[in-house]
Amino acid sequence: MPGTPLAEGVERSMPVHSIRDGYANTYLIEDGDSYAAVDVGTAVAANRIAQYFHRRSLNTSRLKLVTATHFHIDHVAGISRLVGLFPEVEVCFFRSVDEYLKRKTKLCLIRPSLWLKALTVFMALDAHVKNTAAALVSDKVGIPLPVLRTWLPSRYHATCTLCEGQPVPYLPHWELIATPGHTTDSICFYNSREKTLLTGDTILTTSGRCELNSFCCDPAAIRRSFQKLLPLKVANIYPGHGNPHHNIGGLGVIGQ
Repeated sequence: MPGTPLAEGVERSMPVHSIRDGYANTYLIEDGDSYAAVDVGTAVAANRIAQYFHRRSLNTSRLKLVTATHFHIDHVAGISRLVGLFPEVEVCFFRSVDEYLKRKTKLCLIRPSLWLKALTVFMALDAHVKNTAAALVSDKVGIPLPVLRTWLPSRYHATCTLCEGQPVPYLPHWELIATPGHTTDSICFYNSREKTLLTGDTILTTSGRCELNSFCCDPAAIRRSFQKLLPLKVANIYPGHGNPHHNIGGLGVIGQ
């Protein structure tokens, strides 16, 4: 039961909570008394997080961190709204995103021939009309198109930079793994104790099974990233698109 003390020697679980209402999946990672929001893709998803905290009578100060697995509009467009609802939350991005925000680099572009496949996946997703409505009231940032990829208006400032090999603030049981391919700034979050991997758009489940994303800037790089992830002990996958999969028995089951 909630509030019941744990027996001595029993470690507290670190669940991942799914928040819907966006093109991409939004997740709340719970680690101890802290929460981190990952991939807040619409303002509506930010509202759902606030509702989650309200229903459970959680103090808003427990949401410590908001970040993204990569800087695409469907993963970051709700961050401004979230910051408005949780003014104490820290916005932290992978170091490559910091270069976008400082105009040192541009979002990578994906070949036009791959966009048709992406449109097919988009149309197959549940409630895409509702998600489009949610996107209209969200930030217009992180758009990977030639004219728009340098347009980065937002109503917040990143307060820290995340790097591979360094602790993730407020998430002591999680590590960041750089997985370029879908974008140059793509990352995953991994918890070895829970055997849980948040994959962003590196690994998807839109077809009903786990598979490596073929909609990417650099196909060779994403295959290298998969080889980097392959040795991990993974039972649970939380993808950027599609449903979470549990008890998968390792990444060797994933199609490439």
